Amino acid sequence: MPAETTYCLFMSTKEVEEEVAMVMEVEKVDKATAVRKLQKMGVKEWRLELALELLKEGKVTVWKAAEIAKIPLWDMVEVIKQRKITLPTSAEDVVEDIRSALREDKNEFFLE
Repeated sequence: MPAETTYCLFMSTKEVEEEVAMVMEVEKVDKATAVRKLQKMGVKEWRLELALELLKEGKVTVWKAAEIAKIPLWDMVEVIKQRKITLPTSAEDVVEDIRSALREDKNEFFLE
């Protein structure tokens, strides 16, 4: 059995400054813009992880998880597939449910 790898999530002030400097150099932006970009990316990842955790716990639907993560439903379905997250129903079932709902809405539109 392979040994577990442990990562320290804490970054020193120096490490943060180095990361900001790298973003500034690569993106050709000022320090404030670099910091905002890194913060936005961190918040986005946090929202996605929160949504996935709630989804795994059965506390939210796929639709609500996508809403929490602020990503399109189809992107959430793709993340679920990529991460092989087990749901009470499969991602394909969710997609089929949505397709069925869209077909029903379309048919109702044409029946009016």
